[in-house]
Amino acid sequence: MTGITRRDALLLGGAAMAAPGLFSFGASAQGGTLKIGVLVPLTGTHASDGARMLKAHQLAAKMINDTGGLKGLGGAKVELVVSDIQSKPEVSRSEAERLISREGVSALTGAWASSSTIPAAQVADRNRTPFMVTSAVTDAITEQGLKYVFRTAVKAKWFGQYVADFMDDMKKKGMAIDKVALATEDGPAGQSVHANYASVMPGRGYPVVADETFRTGSPDFSTVATKLRTSGADAVLSVAYADDSTVLLRALASQSYRPLYIGFGGAHVNQTVAASGKPAERTFGVVEWAPDLRKPASEAFVKAFAESYPGEVPLSNQAQAFAATYALALAADAAASTDRNKIRDALRTLRIKDGPASLLPAPELYFDEQGQAPATCVIVQVIDGKFVTVWPDAVAARPPAPLQG
Repeated sequence: MTGITRRDALLLGGAAMAAPGLFSFGASAQGGTLKIGVLVPLTGTHASDGARMLKAHQLAAKMINDTGGLKGLGGAKVELVVSDIQSKPEVSRSEAERLISREGVSALTGAWASSSTIPAAQVADRNRTPFMVTSAVTDAITEQGLKYVFRTAVKAKWFGQYVADFMDDMKKKGMAIDKVALATEDGPAGQSVHANYASVMPGRGYPVVADETFRTGSPDFSTVATKLRTSGADAVLSVAYADDSTVLLRALASQSYRPLYIGFGGAHVNQTVAASGKPAERTFGVVEWAPDLRKPASEAFVKAFAESYPGEVPLSNQAQAFAATYALALAADAAASTDRNKIRDALRTLRIKDGPASLLPAPELYFDEQGQAPATCVIVQVIDGKFVTVWPDAVAARPPAPLQG
């Protein structure tokens, strides 16, 4: 491993950072810079998500720079060139083009939602620029033959079996789960996961008795909640962004319907949902990382994040953004170059077993021939207003709490 990957790196660079104002982070210094374009929604529907993601990207850059920079590049610093994609796919596409052609970045990362990530990934691949996807789960992102696209997030198709495994375990512990209902947003992420759930669940003994699709940003979920309740489903599997999750949970609570509720990914396992009070209490989420994960690199990341952003607890997508930024830096360091092609080639052989970039649950971070990282998940539950890892037992902070409490 290179100098920036030593396990102590996170602990050495935890000084507080200012909130982003200028769209650049990491000034030029001796040894030059590695310019990484960061596509994040800082305005529009996903503005709060983008602001959170940016903090993690910035923390990774600061850790690297504060511990000597990229030794393979003579101590070069990481410079983030940040672009607000305004929560719009067309802006994500045009900003990816601008960062590559006008800003001269060596790599891109971002761009939160699948709908914004897909066009940016296509631009990056066409321009032979490495693009590290942070959170978007749509299967096709790494299944359409793109040669410059990599992803730290889990594929949508992997979630169904994982959720079914969890429900099997809950049944063994005495919970009645015989029928499930689906409630999914109508975008690429929601429909990718929906297709997986719809195909997996019946084969695992969980017939789907209700299947509701809704538009992101819907103001009223009362009709959806009624259909879910009257279906008699014991479990509701949802795919929704945080604001929609809270509205849906309130609608279910207003009808006194308390099924086993499993929200999806970092869009659900979000402080907005946990803070929504009683409607969210005792609900679950399947997610790629949690801050109480028992792993040294993860624990170090949580500590450094708390030092940099007092009072804030990092979310799964922030851990992915941190790992994504670090992985791009490690690849440039290994290649001893800021050349896009050389960084792409280095990503193909990169294997990270320890150090800050190893904070995700998988034993090792690497990228297969499609650019996909191996990834595993955990199940968390809202207990007393906080998300707590409750499954699998090997990494759980505590057992699941009863649904009614």
